[in-house]
Amino acid sequence: MNKLLSILCTLIILVACKNSSNKEDETEVVSNKTKSLMAIFAHPDDEIVISPLLTKYANEGVTINLVFVTDGSKGVAEHANIPVGDSLAKVRMEEALCVTKTLGINPPIFLKYTDGDLALYENLYALDDKIDSLFTKHNPNVVITFGPGGEYGHSDHRIVSNIVTEVFQREASETLNHLLFYGFPKEAQADDLKLKSKVGNWFNENWKTTQKRFLTHRIPFNENELTIAHKGASCHKSQYTPDTIDDLFTIMKQTDSAIYLRSWNGSKTLKDNIFD
Repeated sequence: MNKLLSILCTLIILVACKNSSNKEDETEVVSNKTKSLMAIFAHPDDEIVISPLLTKYANEGVTINLVFVTDGSKGVAEHANIPVGDSLAKVRMEEALCVTKTLGINPPIFLKYTDGDLALYENLYALDDKIDSLFTKHNPNVVITFGPGGEYGHSDHRIVSNIVTEVFQREASETLNHLLFYGFPKEAQADDLKLKSKVGNWFNENWKTTQKRFLTHRIPFNENELTIAHKGASCHKSQYTPDTIDDLFTIMKQTDSAIYLRSWNGSKTLKDNIFD
């Protein structure tokens, strides 16, 4: 009799724990339905590095807006044989729409600056205003963009990082309260990866990394989210061959199934000594 009671008590505890766990999961998803995320990058395809994160939060009900500052009209790849100009820009807009549909997020927002021209003086102030307007219109809780290294040093990437940060630090509010920089951990970089394409090897050699100790956010993704992200990245046929897409995801897998980010905001603790 005592043994039977013990078994029944154990079963009741297990069921209660499971129900409690399910309620916690439901609470997390429900709470995220009121959240919004804006990812701002220079070119269509720059989102690949955080694409598992985008589909992860989309599945949790987060409103996600993906912004591309340029039209991608100068991103000529030899295998695609599409010339510089409007025809390439049109293709890349279609590819970006394919990506957002695949990831399950809102259609892409294009600011339509000319690819490669963001550092021009006349573009800097205008872009500041457009980013400001996006924040006002969509009121995101979290903004993600490049770190200061711009992934692999591209000038357009660095300009986007700089201006997004400039506008954020001026306009941050109780709702618009978090700016995150994407970062690839220095400790995860592997020189001996067996990659299939020249482009993949170039990325692996030229990635601007960040020491893991500075990367304050480590967002895990599962195999299904990685699969969806890979499918989304494959939309960028004008930019990458299937081998290169495979290589990019081989590189990404070095991070132990997590997207790494760091907070621009830093510590909320006030200090009166620069060495503290």
